[in-house]
Amino acid sequence: MSVSTSRAWAPEVFAPWPHTPGALLARVAARSTAFDATGAGGGTSVLIGSAAGVDTTDVGRRARGELMERMGNVLAGRTAEAEAGARAGAGRPRPPASSVGPVRTCDWFTLRRDGVPAVDPGDPATGPVDAAHRGTPAREVRQLWCPGRVTESGEDVWVPAGAAFLQHRPPPGCAATHRAGSTGVAAHGAPDAAAEHAAWEILERDLVRRSWCDPVRHPPVPFDARGALPSGAGELRDLLDRESLRATALALPSPSGAEAVAVSVHGPDRAHQTFGAGCGPAHDFPRTVARACWEALMVRWSMSAPVAVRAWDRLSRTGTPRTGLDHALWTFHAQDALKHWIGPATSLRDPPRPAPCTIRDASPLAVLAAHTGREVIAVDRCAGPPADEGLAVVRLIAPGASPLPARPVPGVPPHPFG
Repeated sequence: MSVSTSRAWAPEVFAPWPHTPGALLARVAARSTAFDATGAGGGTSVLIGSAAGVDTTDVGRRARGELMERMGNVLAGRTAEAEAGARAGAGRPRPPASSVGPVRTCDWFTLRRDGVPAVDPGDPATGPVDAAHRGTPAREVRQLWCPGRVTESGEDVWVPAGAAFLQHRPPPGCAATHRAGSTGVAAHGAPDAAAEHAAWEILERDLVRRSWCDPVRHPPVPFDARGALPSGAGELRDLLDRESLRATALALPSPSGAEAVAVSVHGPDRAHQTFGAGCGPAHDFPRTVARACWEALMVRWSMSAPVAVRAWDRLSRTGTPRTGLDHALWTFHAQDALKHWIGPATSLRDPPRPAPCTIRDASPLAVLAAHTGREVIAVDRCAGPPADEGLAVVRLIAPGASPLPARPVPGVPPHPFG
């Protein structure tokens, strides 16, 4: 399973908005049979990284970083799957779950019987459940396991491979109790920095989910995003003005030390909404708002891409969003997401004031653990070209924090995020 050469991973940086040439997008892709077909890739086996901003070097670096984190995680999963397959193919006796080794194929009860600490796959808080095990109780499912560690104590704990790796392919004779998404995977030269980045992502998605699914209990505070942008965001303000776009921001209820925001970019009459979101230190709120704005603009630009046009042609007939692209398209063409979230159009409040900068910010890992009341687990495994470059790719698993629902939820419209 070869991967397209690194020469193909030089990001394409371009200016898609003719009236604002300083506003940039970057995209980069890698192709391999090791990757699953994706909606964003038009059904081809491709991983994509993208970013938006005003600095050529910065947007290129971030787009490539997004590609590397996904590639490193997927290929680490393929390596783990191959290790399990090699053991089975060699006809070796099945090792006890407590023996030393990089992976295990067994059910949860076997691990517990052998005294191996493991995440409980039957705990609904563990993560998104995969229906592939067809009703078998999750603890009884024979599946691939890999080692992780508790971030606070450093203690070892084993986790289902489906919760650790993107696009997991269970080895023969195994199923998957969980199906992980890209949220919570990060790449960096230092593992601790990668883990912190992943923690902010998980916290962002959980806070967005809570507010979107129950805006009465978790009400957002709407405000004009332009009034909260940092002083150096002139190009972003100009882009919104020249494209006659509004940017409605929603400050989401957040734990102490953090601030989360969702931003919708739309026309004057709330038409054609696209969304971005961000979460970061409370004192860094203006930069978090700017990142969410850029994300919403990047999604808006992608709505006219050929892949999106074909996907909308299908979705407009079925009416059931399933992929991230579907959700973004449904919001852009067919749904007033802001009406669900904050009600009919109304005057916007003043933006929240950033918290004062402290000498030492709370660790996002600590904020996340306090938010969920559960231990955060890190799986630090990387393979392929990202490992060759010396990158650490970390997957965080945070029981109690959940991504946006992939399937319909009764009484809740399809979420607006790609």
